[in-house]
Amino acid sequence: PPPPPPPPPPAPGVTETFESVVDERIFGFGEHQQGKLDNKGVSYDMESCLEYGKSHGGEVCLPYVLCTNSNESGRAPAYGFLWNMPNYGGVAFNAEATVWTATAATQIDYFVTIGTSDPASIMHSYVDAVGHSPMLPSYAAGYWHSRNRYSSQDQLLTAAQTFHNLNINVSIIVIDYHHWVKMGDWSFDPAAWPDVPGMMKNLTGLGMKVMVSAWPFTAVNSTSIDEVQSKGYSVTVQNSSSPSWWDDNNCDAACLLYDATQPDARSYVWSRLAAGYYQYGIKIFWLDASEPEISTHNAQAAADFYNNSLGTGQETGMMFPYFHTQTIHDGLVSEGESEVVMLTRSAWAGMQRWGAALWSGDTSSHWDSLKVSIPAGLNTQLSGIAWWTTDIGGYAGGDPSDPAFRELIVRWFEFGVTCPLFRQHGERATEPWLLGNKTLALVEKIITLRYTMQDYVLDQMTAVSQTGMPVNRPLWFDFPDDPEVWDITTSYMFGDAYLVAPVTDAGVTSQTVYLPAVVGGWTHMWTNKTFSGGGNVTVPAPLGDLPIFQRTV
Repeated sequence: PPPPPPPPPPAPGVTETFESVVDERIFGFGEHQQGKLDNKGVSYDMESCLEYGKSHGGEVCLPYVLCTNSNESGRAPAYGFLWNMPNYGGVAFNAEATVWTATAATQIDYFVTIGTSDPASIMHSYVDAVGHSPMLPSYAAGYWHSRNRYSSQDQLLTAAQTFHNLNINVSIIVIDYHHWVKMGDWSFDPAAWPDVPGMMKNLTGLGMKVMVSAWPFTAVNSTSIDEVQSKGYSVTVQNSSSPSWWDDNNCDAACLLYDATQPDARSYVWSRLAAGYYQYGIKIFWLDASEPEISTHNAQAAADFYNNSLGTGQETGMMFPYFHTQTIHDGLVSEGESEVVMLTRSAWAGMQRWGAALWSGDTSSHWDSLKVSIPAGLNTQLSGIAWWTTDIGGYAGGDPSDPAFRELIVRWFEFGVTCPLFRQHGERATEPWLLGNKTLALVEKIITLRYTMQDYVLDQMTAVSQTGMPVNRPLWFDFPDDPEVWDITTSYMFGDAYLVAPVTDAGVTSQTVYLPAVVGGWTHMWTNKTFSGGGNVTVPAPLGDLPIFQRTV
């Protein structure tokens, strides 16, 4: 491709400053890895959430926050605030002021929702405005199994059959990227996947559905590149009609980013996905690199200076995941599907209406990554994206033969079983039988627990779709009048009935947990001992026994 023209001069921007009190608490603003639940004192740069080299997909800027407006201890959030600006820019939650900025903006658009002292009413008002999640399909409440990557049909089917032979339930099995010949083919490489109909018949017989990875790029020499270029379906260079070539490491060639803001481009991409996957019964899509990914210097330049049908990247770039997920939703609905679920690595406000779930990005297989996943998931759900999951075991690293990793992944499974979606993924071999018989038995126990609780999870998902109530929520959400819970980031509610305190350190054999006072008390799942609440309790926490308490009614 030809070199891009020189960039235009810097675009003007706007800044809006809101007074704040020192003791105000600010929750939400998406998924971040700094380990904090309260965002007070933190600043964020919007565009950094697109830069894979910095975030590895674990930073997602969702511009909605739940805020307290009082320094009184035990006060529930009193308002929600949406910065409805898809521009690059940022926010600083300073001690005495919150400062929002937007590049290339000529107007300011924000939305405030207020409610009673009940934070649930604020969340309900917010999703009424931006969109409710649909009802989660029942199968999606089970176990999702994934790895980077099954490189052939035979390898995938061997793993699926082994799960079946071991009586380990798998609801969704995943085919990751590079199952194609070229990025943008949006179809299987027939050399590695020679009989997709036969494969799907086999997997259906095993009770498994398939999710397939689909990226938003098309590379030189792919089967779609000519049509995307000739019909103008890609983003273009700013102040030009020339395609903006997006240099991504995974394209293996120069590639174009499709313009998801164009209805015709969305329809075209869906037609290719339908021909490559849907026709075989594959209805679940994994939208990886959906920021869209910025992983090279040239991609950064393209992201800074491109146009889509709505404006420049600087003006609208944060909304790409919203329109990209709409491609899948609208495509499936056009085929007559009533259940839609997809997984994406980035998000924007309101994206939940399309049946899109978010995961925690390419985290590392370390205890610190597990620890920060708790506030990251809570804040994501407080931002309106209710379907959230994590790479159980971490994505990068992890040796299934290492006893230290075996301890970590069991604890991560314990955490994951109470997330809205229950999913393992990693760039290692992720089959649980590779962990040894002792660890395999513990993983099987946790997977079985998820299916035992599947009806409960679906009941909570009904509340999500109707009211926006998060499945996982900080303790202050349910107990705002208890001043002890406001600084707790290590435990949370799992729906209405369960309080969970995952183990996030090595070598732990017991766990001390604060239980709010409730009528009837709390019953520890594994010892069946009931506690009245209103203070700390210490319970045994051997490996495989998640510290979980059921609210007694």
